[in-house]
Amino acid sequence: MTTVSQFEAELENFTEGVVVDDSNSAEKPNLKGDWLNFFLLLLLYTMQGIPYGLALAIPILLQSNKNVSYKDQAIFSLVSWPDSLKLMWAPLVDALYVQKMGRRKSWLIPAQYTIGACFIYMAGNIDEWLPETRRPDITKLVTVFFIMKTLGTTQDIVVDGWALTMLKKNNVGYASTCNATGLVMGWMISYAFSVLMTSEDFGNKYLRISPDMGGVFTMKSLFYVWGILFILITTLIAIFKKEKDNRLEDDHVKLNIVQNYSLLWDILKLPSIQLLVIAMLTSKVNI
Repeated sequence: MTTVSQFEAELENFTEGVVVDDSNSAEKPNLKGDWLNFFLLLLLYTMQGIPYGLALAIPILLQSNKNVSYKDQAIFSLVSWPDSLKLMWAPLVDALYVQKMGRRKSWLIPAQYTIGACFIYMAGNIDEWLPETRRPDITKLVTVFFIMKTLGTTQDIVVDGWALTMLKKNNVGYASTCNATGLVMGWMISYAFSVLMTSEDFGNKYLRISPDMGGVFTMKSLFYVWGILFILITTLIAIFKKEKDNRLEDDHVKLNIVQNYSLLWDILKLPSIQLLVIAMLTSKVNI
């Protein structure tokens, strides 16, 4: 979670072997006056985790349908691609924005509104796309979830960058706490509700006094709830959350799109980054 200007400074330090003495490093973290920003970041990361959890839950639901082939499940795995490709448009998100709206809100608000609209659109079609007795419409499921995951990764880029300016400098370390905690909460909530709360067996065994047909919730009702919550929370953020204008800071550096991509290329050429890439590409390989 690093801004372009910070990447530039780190790149210079790597190449020159210089250690920067940060005057703020000695200041102890203190969330007094920063609690609202802390909880807002936690909320944003939780919202980010909801589409991710649903994308993990859908394959489980597909496996329970006897009409779904291995090919269908492989095709649905394409929805994970945006996570691996977000570096391609991250410089655009960092460089293009409407100043009056805010550098981060210019992308966050449209992305979250569109995710909410996708949830509501899926709510009206999920019974047709994911039936219990016939083959699901994999193409439409993949298309909508791919769009949602692309928007979710864009939201990830935005929130990671916003966390560095939303919190005070001595509290920036708490951004990683919000990230790890919020994403897991979002995954757990959406995954559990999608798999367990829609299960007739789970509902009859653990949640109901007397057996009944169907789960406690339906996928249709869940999608409607997620869609309404996304739109409502995004509206409140757009109205009440003001974004800090970093142009007034002495160390503010604004780079255009070409400079952003050039900086990204320079970062990827660093030996330490290349080693990290190799480690991440081979971390799942079992020998």
